Amino acid sequence: MKLFLAASHSPNPFDLKSALLAGHAQHPVIIHFPIALFIVSAVFELLAVWRKQPLFASVAYYNLLGAALTLPLAIATGLGAWQWQLEGAAIKGNLRLHMICALTSASLIFFLAWMRWRFRLKGISPSFAYFAVTLLALTAITLTGHLGGILSGVETP
Repeated sequence: MKLFLAASHSPNPFDLKSALLAGHAQHPVIIHFPIALFIVSAVFELLAVWRKQPLFASVAYYNLLGAALTLPLAIATGLGAWQWQLEGAAIKGNLRLHMICALTSASLIFFLAWMRWRFRLKGISPSFAYFAVTLLALTAITLTGHLGGILSGVETP
C-alpha cells in the first residue's frame, strides 16, 4: 500500500512550489539529514579509535550533535506526513512499527549525544558501552528506514 505518495505529480521536475507544498514531501527529504550525520559520526568515531586522532573524535562529536539537533524537525515532519497523507488514521501495522522504531532510534541518538557530551567534558574516550549502543542505534535506524521505504512504496514488503 503506497501511503505516503503524492496524490498528484507536477509534470515539471523543477517546480519548487509543488515540491515544497506537497503534504508529505518534507519528511522523506529531511529524515536523511539526521541519518547521514549519525552514520558519519559513527564512522569518524571508529576512525578516531583506530587512528588515535582526536580531530576525528571532534568531527564525530559535532556530527552526532548535528544529528540530535535535526531529529526534532524529522519527527515533526513525520507526524505531519501522518496527519496530511493518512488524515490521522489509526496507527497500526507497518506504520506503528515505523513510528516505534523511529522514536527508539531518536531516543538512542539523543542518549548517545548525551553520553558523548559527558565523555568530552571528562576528557575521556568513549567506552565499549557507547559503541554497543551506537551499533544498536544503527540497527534501529536501518529497520526504521526499511519500514519507511515500505510505507512510501519505494520498497515492497
